[in-house]
Amino acid sequence: MSHSVLKALFGATPHTVSPKLREWDKGIVGAELIKQGIFPRKHSPDVDGLINALIHPESSKSHHLTTGTIQGTKMAMTEVHSRITDRFRSFFDIANFESSVPQKIEFSVKKLLYTFQEPGSDKFSPHLNMVPLFDRVPLISIFDAMRLADTASVIFRIIPESFVEWAHGDPIRDSIAGIEQRNRELRISGTDTYNEPNIGERTDWYSDKVFAQQQFTGPNPTTIARASQDWVSQFSRAAQVQRNDRVVQILIEGLTDGSLFIQDYSYFRKAWNAAPDEVMSSDNGERFACASVTLFRLSKEGVLHPLAIVLDYKGSMDNSVVVFNRRLLPTDSTWSEASDWPWRYAKTCAQVSDWMRHEITVHLVHTHFVEEVVIVATQRCIPTEHIVFRLLEPHWLKTLSLNAVGRSTLVPFVIAKLAGVKDDQLYAFMRHAYATFDWEKQYVPRDLEARGFPLDELTSGNKKFHNYVYGRNMILMWRVLRNFVASVLATTYTSDAQVAQDEAIREWCTEMRSQSGGQMSTFPIITTIESLVDTVTMCIHIASPQHTAVNYLQDYYQAFVIHKPPCLFSPLPTSLNTLNTYKEKDLLAALPLKNPVEWLLASHVPHLLSYRVAEDQNLVNYAASIARLAQQGADNGEPGEAEIASAATRLLQHLIELIQVFKKNSDEMDDQTVPYNVMSPEVTAVSILI
Repeated sequence: MSHSVLKALFGATPHTVSPKLREWDKGIVGAELIKQGIFPRKHSPDVDGLINALIHPESSKSHHLTTGTIQGTKMAMTEVHSRITDRFRSFFDIANFESSVPQKIEFSVKKLLYTFQEPGSDKFSPHLNMVPLFDRVPLISIFDAMRLADTASVIFRIIPESFVEWAHGDPIRDSIAGIEQRNRELRISGTDTYNEPNIGERTDWYSDKVFAQQQFTGPNPTTIARASQDWVSQFSRAAQVQRNDRVVQILIEGLTDGSLFIQDYSYFRKAWNAAPDEVMSSDNGERFACASVTLFRLSKEGVLHPLAIVLDYKGSMDNSVVVFNRRLLPTDSTWSEASDWPWRYAKTCAQVSDWMRHEITVHLVHTHFVEEVVIVATQRCIPTEHIVFRLLEPHWLKTLSLNAVGRSTLVPFVIAKLAGVKDDQLYAFMRHAYATFDWEKQYVPRDLEARGFPLDELTSGNKKFHNYVYGRNMILMWRVLRNFVASVLATTYTSDAQVAQDEAIREWCTEMRSQSGGQMSTFPIITTIESLVDTVTMCIHIASPQHTAVNYLQDYYQAFVIHKPPCLFSPLPTSLNTLNTYKEKDLLAALPLKNPVEWLLASHVPHLLSYRVAEDQNLVNYAASIARLAQQGADNGEPGEAEIASAATRLLQHLIELIQVFKKNSDEMDDQTVPYNVMSPEVTAVSILI
């Protein structure tokens, strides 16, 4: 990094750091206020009344909320936003209105306030029993005001039927081309959720090329893995049954050179507590789910290409419908791609399965709910002044309140209304996602290696993996964060014995693993510095870069609902012969074109959850805030603060360098239509904010 860049950032050389900040990181400032004995005042309750009026309009007539009109909803939301801004402005953070600024609480009291829900008392995985009053964040401080108004109007059904048609866009429902055209018209008008780009603007959104690239840089780039020999054998036998010798030869070659990869959702029925041959449908019988399996081949040039799809795996290939791509090479002609309706239907099934795995497992459970358990266990076991608490607390901004909203509203009123399974199967799926989360195996280096992405090849610029930008970026981000964590922990721990003898760390591990606590048996029993560094890095990774990577692309890829629908609206074909008769009308029948409420839910919620992080809540500002405050502590002679300031300065320097590295990685992708910039440090959220 050049001296001029550092000078612009710090106003000094790295050795005499004095970062110039546009805004302080809320979590860092909150911790510092408590450290200095400066306590916030209570907030005025009238804002909470406005929020209540928005969600329960029938109970209030005083806030200009006209039940049944989107205009009334938006007016009320605007009023809430205005009052908050006018009353509190930048000080509502230190007025105890957000969890970023904690109250000074005795450690013994925290154990009473932060308690886990009694095991088995509800349908969810372990979580906080009740968010303490001082830690609660109102919806208006979590979500963008207008996006919340748009979405609340759908979730709480405070809209007239005529608005459903208006917001839906009234697409021309007798052709895919008509839906595409209507999407373009709405994008020009900027109506509702259409004020942001979406994948439907691409003329090739349905293509093999775009479908494959999403496995590497879409909303869920975390589960694609090298295909096992067993899976290759199963697909090979299916190809032999279909007398597709060309596929058999490709699979033999792919098994030899390790080029076959898979998106495997075959375990879904086990996770749903369903029989292997059960037809998966919602409680009302209108929506359908599937457990697809997709086989890809990754060429030496780094081109990922789909070879085959199991529509809905029912225990074996013999009991399932397996279809092979007519285009077995990415260089094959694309002239028939748009009209290959059986294959397009199969890719839609794969997208439905990925929607469920991404939304529920990868996103909701493995980031939101896992991080919540970390927060509760840390609050209960680690004192505020402990170095581990100081490292983790800035990454908890808004998360507890957000998760509470998720359990009370998002899951029962959105996810359950979109999933193609019964409600009890949906909750079983969530619990399975939590129960099978393996803490140490999910460490980025181990996860990438286990899924078939060698670290040396990812970081060396190997052509084969140049399109897997999520993996290329995430291993670098992990290393940068881990170096920072190691440097900060080194101010307290100089030997493994110190870690092993730390009572707070021992209690933390016990709480995370306990059946009355976090119920996470894979959480490590920490007795070494290395183990502590990895564990703390993992906590930050989940809350910051991992959640950012799997959250903020939802709007682009899912707002155009037919691209990645949450479920199917007609039963799946039960034989390959039936699938091979499919035409455009059959694909249209499987899409939510005659279900406007489901369409709106599927398009609005990604729009709500993809609102860009505020400038003061990104990783770059986080590092600068730590560096500045730690340097002030060092100037006051506080022990260890000089080392922390130095570590934060290096973190900031590395993050700035990563901005350029990540841009270069994005520029090297074959498809330049959509840059992969979601992980850039200046847009990576410091915590699970939304």
